[in-house]
This record gives sequence, C-alpha cells and structure tokens, in this order.
Amino acid sequence: MAQTQTNSALKRVSASGDVHSFHSGDSVRGFWSTKMADEVTELPHLPMEIIREILAWLPVKPLCRFRCVSKSWNSLTFDPKFVKMNFNKALEHEDVLYQRRRVLVSDFYSGEFYYFSLDEFLNSDDIDNVGGDDENHGLLVTEVSRVGNVGGSFVFYSNALMFFGSNERFLLFNPVTREFKVVPVFPKLGQWDIINAKLYGFGYDPSNQDYKMVYMICGDCSAMKRPSPILMELKFGVYSLKTGYWRVIEKAYPYQCLPNGVKGRLLNGGIHWLVYRNHRDVSSMVVLSFVLTEEEVREIPLPPCCHIEGDDVYLSVFRDCLCVILGYGEEVWVMKEYGVKESWTKIRISIPPCEWLHSGFRKKYYDLLLLEDHDNRLVLHNFDKDTFRNLSVRGVPLIDYAVVYLESLVSPNNFGITD
Repeated sequence: MAQTQTNSALKRVSASGDVHSFHSGDSVRGFWSTKMADEVTELPHLPMEIIREILAWLPVKPLCRFRCVSKSWNSLTFDPKFVKMNFNKALEHEDVLYQRRRVLVSDFYSGEFYYFSLDEFLNSDDIDNVGGDDENHGLLVTEVSRVGNVGGSFVFYSNALMFFGSNERFLLFNPVTREFKVVPVFPKLGQWDIINAKLYGFGYDPSNQDYKMVYMICGDCSAMKRPSPILMELKFGVYSLKTGYWRVIEKAYPYQCLPNGVKGRLLNGGIHWLVYRNHRDVSSMVVLSFVLTEEEVREIPLPPCCHIEGDDVYLSVFRDCLCVILGYGEEVWVMKEYGVKESWTKIRISIPPCEWLHSGFRKKYYDLLLLEDHDNRLVLHNFDKDTFRNLSVRGVPLIDYAVVYLESLVSPNNFGITD
C-alpha cells in the first residue's frame, strides 16, 4: 500500500491554483524548470512602445548590457529615434540629468583620462560644512573611473560626443560605449607666406542635425612680399559627420587671431575666438563667431569699458554666457544677453589671480572651474558667498583639462540624434 502511494502521482498546487504533478521517478529540478518555463511563457506581451518608453529612462551602461537580451532589444539601442529619446530624458528631467552627468579630466603627466560623478559626490557630502569655516579645507573625489589615453592636445564636448585632437590625429569619441571614429586629415586651406596660428572648434548643428569640426588657419599672405602693411587673413575648413568629408570655405576673412586662443568656445550655435581686426591693435579686438548652421562669421563687440593691455585677455563661457577674462582675473565680464553689447556686465570672482575656464558644471550655487595656474586645479566656487573649495581627484595629481558630458548611446559611426 505504501509502495503504491510512493509510486502514485504527487500533487502540487501553484499560487495561481494550477495543479502540477510529478512522479517519484521524475526530477524535482525538472519539475521546477518546467514550471518556471511555463510561467515565463505566460508573461503578458508588452507593446513595443511601452518597452521603448521604459528602456529610455535607463542609464547607458545597463542598456549596453541589455543588447544581449534579444535581437529586437539590440536593434533598439542603435535606432536613431530611441537614441534621441534616451538622450532627451536627461535634458527634460533634472534627476535623470544628475544621474548621467559626468566630469571628464585628464592627467597632465600621463595623458590618461578619468571620469567621475560630481553630482553623486555632492549628494554624499555637505560641502558647505566640510572643514567648518576653513575655506582652504580641500575636497577629495575618490570614486574615479579610468577612460584611458585617448590622445590629443585639446578636447571638446557637444551634445553627447567628444572630439579629441592634435596636429596629427582627430577622433570623435563616446567615452561610455568606447566607440570612436577617426576624422580624415584636414585639407590645405590656402597659400601663405607665414602661418600665424591654427585654431580648432567643435559643435553640434541642430538645424542640420550634424556634428561639425571647424579648423581655422590664420596666415600672413604679404609679409614675405612687403614689410608693411601686414595683411592677415583667416580661412576655415569644416568637417561634417553626416557627409564624412571636409569642406573648404573659399572666402578669406581679414582678421588676426590671438596667440592664446587656440580652442574655440561653443555657445548659441557658434564657435567663438578673440581676434584683431588690425594687426596687434588692441583697440580693434572683437569676438569672432563662426555660425555652424550658415557656416559664416559674425562679429561680437567686447565690453566698452574694459581695459585691455596686450594679449592677456581670454575668452570663456560662464553659465551659458560669453565671458571675457582680463589679465589674471583682475576683470571678468559676462555678456548676459547674447550678441547685445549693452548687456556686458562686470562680475566679481574671488579666486587666485590666474586664467580660468568654466568646466560646464553648475549645481545650485556652485560652479566647477579649472584654474590654469602652476597647480592647474579644480575649484568649486560658491557665487552666493563668493568663496571656493579646492577639489582634488584621486589618481590625478595635476589636471590638464576638465569638461562635463552626458552619458549617451550616440555613436560617432552611426550617430543618432535625428528626428
């Protein structure tokens, strides 16, 4: 009787009320494997539109891992509309922005690049109270990730992609997915007796939905022919990621660039440099904007009351406004309304005298600045209290460059911020 009971079918009732059975000779593991398989197949089918919306909220690294879930999910992460949808979540929602925003820094000695989440660091530490009232008490970021040695003497970021460049090599790069594209060598822009300077810029053109790298040469086309007057001119070449080609702009512009302004400042759809209208004439200095959409140049006047002496003047961007720094920070002017001469406003920044650049990071009343002095250090400046804190990064003793970027799926080989 007992044997009969042992060999009889054993019953199990699932939480849903379904009865499952197995015999004593069956494997318990096999039973549960079958049960789990049944439950998986019984999952409700979600419309693709809902799946897209759910996945669009996720950070980039998990999405890259989810490519192995299925062919449809893998294809989705490369779909231009989904890439844009995922990227725009960070632009439309502050909490997502803070989740995906990173600070990229390079080590002066090794050329290695590292990144960290400053938002996460600020959330975990009450920096207003670190060190009490001692403004000299520094802050240390310890959670740092290595990108590697990408190469390049200058770095730009615009709308999800980074541009690394030097005199020999140009790369478009996504630091999260590690995808890159080698940009062809720029063409010869013209014939000059002397090349005065080479300048660079990079930005996203939303009107044409295209990334553009701008290369500019300032040449002296008369110095070898006659000593005076010296005729300087600028010529531009533009690389389009959409077409994959360089385009040489035939028109030459009668300006001379400053020796300390190699990297153009991207703002309001244009790349900006400081230039002279007349050779080394400080009174003729203006901001020159290369408009990415029209691929034409425009002049922006400098503050009427600033006192410029020599070449000690620097162009920067401060809180989405053009910014001019005189000397070693003795005067700082901000153009509060883009292109309007009367909107130039003098501001006070209590930092050590030196050239400085805004990293692009701002949260509440703090701005992250890179002071380009002998220490090349990061500082978090509190503009409400006009105080600052030094910010060190573990493993990066001397910072050469700092920029803020948003993690994204945008590929330089199949870039996808399109409608």
